[in-house]
Amino acid sequence: DFGMMDMLSNDDRLTLTDAVVHLINKDFRALGHDFVRLGFLQPGTDLEPLVPALESVLGGQLGDSVQDFNFKTITDRFSELMFEYPFRVPARFALIIRAVVSQEGLALRLEPEFSIIRVAYPYVAKRLLAADTEELRHKLLDVLFDRQGRLQLERLENLLEVVGTDGNPADLIPVAGAGLKLMVGKEGHGLRQRLLLALVRDGRLHTDDIQALAALVRRRFSPARLAGDWWQQLSL
Repeated sequence: DFGMMDMLSNDDRLTLTDAVVHLINKDFRALGHDFVRLGFLQPGTDLEPLVPALESVLGGQLGDSVQDFNFKTITDRFSELMFEYPFRVPARFALIIRAVVSQEGLALRLEPEFSIIRVAYPYVAKRLLAADTEELRHKLLDVLFDRQGRLQLERLENLLEVVGTDGNPADLIPVAGAGLKLMVGKEGHGLRQRLLLALVRDGRLHTDDIQALAALVRRRFSPARLAGDWWQQLSL
């Protein structure tokens, strides 16, 4: 567009990472807060009536798979919400939204099964699981534990599944290294504390989550599994 450019701040990129994860996990209340942080909603906006609307627009479109997500359709349906709820489009996002819609349209003409979220989510998953910055470590904890401090293993398995299926098997190696660092290194103090709180909850000892976590790690990072993934990748 005649050289028009814009740039997102690091805070915006981190919030967009949050938004993609919240969208995949269908956490529409948290997604509403993401819209506030990104400037699409004014601070102090009552999100209660908005959550069902977001679920209606985004939940039905997303379906059971990231492959069902279509950015153009969502943008069209969101335009209807603009008249019912106090949404606004920040100037820094106007060009970006236009560019994404245009690129998705071109991609869909070339590949009708193309899904922009299917492309974006593996990147988000790898960034979260690598947890190579303090901000991403905090966001990983927010994904893995709910507000009651319970471990959300299905979310972790979802992230690992995306990395293992849509990415190169080699992508699991840094994930495994980052996980080991979080478990034993000083960077993982927050994770170990959360795991301990999840283990001892409501005055009772809960070992089921820890056992399930150990089983998940064994399944995803077993030498046989990694070798099989490597062989499959080489055979393509």
